[in-house]
Amino acid sequence: MMENPPLRVGILATGSHPIQTIYLPALHALPTLFSISAVYFSTQSQEPAVPVTANGTATKSTTKNPDTILSDPDINLILNFMPNEYHELYTIAALQAGKHVMVETPVSLSIPSARRIIEAEKDAPNGARVFVASARRYAPCFEDVFKKEVRSLERIHYARCRMIAGPHAAHTATKARVGAGAIEGEGRGPPFIKEPGEDRTKRLRGLLEEVFGKDEQPSQERMALSRFLASLGCHDLGLMRDTLGYPDAISNISVNEPFYSALFHYNGGVVEGAHPHPFTLMYETGTDCVPRCDAQLAVYSQTKTVTIHYDLPYARGQPVRVVVEQADERGGLMQTETVSTWEETYQEELKALYAYLVEGKTARTTARDSLDDIKLFQTIFEQYDRQCGTSRTPLG
Repeated sequence: MMENPPLRVGILATGSHPIQTIYLPALHALPTLFSISAVYFSTQSQEPAVPVTANGTATKSTTKNPDTILSDPDINLILNFMPNEYHELYTIAALQAGKHVMVETPVSLSIPSARRIIEAEKDAPNGARVFVASARRYAPCFEDVFKKEVRSLERIHYARCRMIAGPHAAHTATKARVGAGAIEGEGRGPPFIKEPGEDRTKRLRGLLEEVFGKDEQPSQERMALSRFLASLGCHDLGLMRDTLGYPDAISNISVNEPFYSALFHYNGGVVEGAHPHPFTLMYETGTDCVPRCDAQLAVYSQTKTVTIHYDLPYARGQPVRVVVEQADERGGLMQTETVSTWEETYQEELKALYAYLVEGKTARTTARDSLDDIKLFQTIFEQYDRQCGTSRTPLG
C-alpha cells in the first residue's frame, strides 16, 4: 500500500511569532506528514530565518503577496494565522481554491461570518475542509488523563477556569492595553499588526455590526471584552467546553478592564451514567504587569480534585500538567501528576489535523465546533447588557 504524500503547506501570518517559535519546529518534526512550500508575513521586518531540513536544503520561500500562496497549485494546506478580521477572507479564498485550512481560533468574530465559512466548506472543491488551531485541547494529558478523570467523578460540585497572566512575548493580549478605538491587540506576538488601516478597520466594523447590531455603537467595556474573548478567552473557553460541555446559563458578568469574570451554570449530565447534579463554574481572567501565568481548569468533587495547568497560548517551553488530588489510605493528601511537553502538544495537534484531512478521521476543533465559542461570546454580551445599570461594577 502506498503511503499518502505529505501535505504541502502555505503559511499566512502577521509576524514571526507563533509561526517561527512554535509551528515551524512542529511541522519540521513531522516530515512524512507536512512539507512547507511558502510563507507570507504581513510584517516583513519580522521575517524569520529560513528553516532547513536535515540535509541542509531550504524548505520554504517567502512571498510579499498572500495571493501567490492561495493560487499556488502545489499547495494543498493553508495555515491562516492572519488577524481575526481576515480569518473569513483568507479561509474562504483558500476553500474556493480547493485548499484545506487550519485557521487560528476563533474561526471568526461573528456568528454570520462563521456560518459563511461553514457554507463555503460545504461547496469547496477537492473536499477541502477547515480545522481550527487550538493546541491545548490536543495535549495528550488532556485527552488521556484529565477528561477521563472528570468523567469518572461521582458528582461535580464546583469548577473554576482561571487565566491571570503578566507580560509575555507569546501574546499581545498580555501587553499594555491600547486605546478604546484601537484594534491592534489580536492575541499574537510583537510587533502589532500593520495591515492597511482603512481596510482592516472596515472589516472589523462590519463584523462588530453583525455582533452588536448596525444601529448600536458598542461601549468601551463591550469592545474590551470582545477583544479579550477573541484573543485569550477563546482558548480557555474552548477547553472548558471540551471538558464540561456548553453551559446552560450565565450570570454575574464583571467587566473591569483588563480583568473579567462570569459564572457559568451547568444543570449536570457531564459525568457519564450518573444522575445529573447542577454545579457552577467560576470563570476569571485578566492581565497585569506581574511576569507569571496562573492558568488552570479545576473540577471539584467530594473525594477528588482534577486540575489541568497550562500557560499562555504559544508560550514555547511550557508543559501542560494534569494534577489529581485525593485522600490516601491514612487520610493524607495524595497527588499524581501527568505532563505533556509543548512539543508533544503541538505535534499531536498537527497529527490530528493530518488524520482529519487525509485519513478521514473526526476532529474536535472544526469550524462548527468553533462556532459554539462565538455563540458563547454572544451569550456573554447579551447577559452583560441585561446586567448593565445593576451590577456593572464591583460597587454596584
